[in-house]
Formats: sequence, structure tokens, C-alpha cells
Amino acid sequence: MNSTRRTTFLLSVSAFVIASLLTASLQATVIVDDDWSDGDLAKTGALDTNWWTSSSSSGIEVSVGSMGLVTGTSGRGIHTVFPAQTLANVGDKILATYTFTTPATVGRPSSAPFRVGLFDSLGRAGLNADVSASSGSPNELYGWTGAVPPTAGLPGYMLDMDLGDGTTEDLNFREHDTANATGRLLATTTGFNSVPNSGPDGAYQFLPDTTYTGSFQVKRISATEMELTGTLDPGIGGIATHTVTDAFDSNTIDMLGFHVNSNIFGSSNVAGEADNGIDFSNITVEFCAVPEPASVALLIGALIALPGLGRRL
Repeated sequence: MNSTRRTTFLLSVSAFVIASLLTASLQATVIVDDDWSDGDLAKTGALDTNWWTSSSSSGIEVSVGSMGLVTGTSGRGIHTVFPAQTLANVGDKILATYTFTTPATVGRPSSAPFRVGLFDSLGRAGLNADVSASSGSPNELYGWTGAVPPTAGLPGYMLDMDLGDGTTEDLNFREHDTANATGRLLATTTGFNSVPNSGPDGAYQFLPDTTYTGSFQVKRISATEMELTGTLDPGIGGIATHTVTDAFDSNTIDMLGFHVNSNIFGSSNVAGEADNGIDFSNITVEFCAVPEPASVALLIGALIALPGLGRRL
């Protein structure tokens, strides 16, 4: 093989190897993939996670293949804490995807009654357990300016969704105001600042006995900004989607939460009863990291050096 053909061959092979390495490094790592096939709220498998109540101990139920957020006539929330993921480089992203089915009763139009949150737990071990919080008894674990001493709010974002007749519902993002935290986190929009602008009106509608798949992605796009994307897929028709950008307080995320206000989904607030809230059938959390800039530079440098190596062979 002459030197020209040898160099061409080496370049081709190296380009393929580098492309393969870059592609592999860009593939998402699954952090959580819980379908409750074990019928347990506790982490029993490698990709399971522990699920906790966020406001009332009566707010959750589980059966084989399903986890219920028990709300009905009460506003309640649930959450999980997973291994911390750091969005260190531009392009790093974390994606939470959740599939759920609405109950037979869907309430009247309401603004932002269904909320999803991604947060930095700040390493507070107490969040890896059931948490009690209400307007009369805020919890300092979420951050509360009224605590003595005050505690900082958890950095992160809320994605809120409306209930309506199909003409006014939109997707909207809010950033947690860590300096003015209420100790209730997703149970209230107070203590959150809306990230402009909200999505288009009439993008979706919640109907009874219907299965939806939603997602919430946070992606680092610069040294100071995150890109937030939310989607809601009703399974038929178009998918609602909305994207905004915002300056971030933390680039670490390790907590996912859900909250539904009272009289939104279901007619009963009792676990084990029918028509008592939404039922989740699967929740996943995935992290995708881009290659470190130094690693990319090293690979490119190796590729550039190959022609010289080919001439010496």
C-alpha cells in the first residue's frame, strides 16, 4: 500500500472511530426508569427510585404497574431524589418524561393547577423522605424565608399546565426565587418568577380517562443560561411544546416533583378509591453529557497528526 493510500485509509478509520466515540458520548444515560412493575414505591431495581409525598402523607398510592398521585378534593404532591446530575458543559441536558392517565372526573377551568418541577436538592437529606408542608406549616427543607434562621430555596424550575376548554391552556415555566422561598415549593406559584413568555393558548386539553405523555427538559446553552422545554402529548392530534431560556442559579439537578391542586383530577382524596387523581404508568429521567472540550481537542489533534504518521510508515 503506497503512502497516499495508507494515509487515506488511516484518516478514514480514525474519522470513523472519532465519530463513533463522539456519538457514544452523546447518548443519554438513563438515571430513572420506574414503571412500578414491582408494586413498590421504594427503589428495588437499578433504575427504580424512591417516591415520597411532598405535602400530605395521604397523597400517594401504588399498585403493580401504577403509581397514583391522590388528590381529588385536596391539593397534594409527590417527589423523588435521584443521583445528582451536573450540567457542566454547554449542550449537557436532563430530560424527565412521564406517562399518566387522568381519572373519570376532570375539574373546571383553572390556571396552573398541574405542576412539574426539576430542582437542586442542595444535598438536604430530609428531602429523601416524606415531607409535610402546608400554608400554615411551611417546611424549611424546601427553603423558607420565615424559618429561624431562614433557609435558601431549592434552585430550579416549575413547568405548569392549565385546565380549560381547549382554548386557553398553555405551557408555562417559572423559576424558583431562592431568596424568597415559601416553604411549600410546587404547592404554590408564590415564590416563583414566571419565565417569559408562556406558550400558545389552546395547545392541549385535559380530558377524562385519557393517557398523556409529558416531558420537561433542561439544557445548558451558555455559561449562564439554561434552555427549558416542555411537551405534552395526548396520544392523538398534535403535541404541545414550548421552549424558553433563562439565567440559572444552579447547574445541578437531582429532584423531580409533581403537584396537583384540589378539585382538578378526581372526586375522592382517599387512597385506594376510584376517581382519586392521576395514575402514572412510567417515569424516566435521562442525562446526556457532551464531551469535555479538552477531550474533543485531543481527538481532533490526533486526527490532524495522522497524515504525518502515515508518511513515516
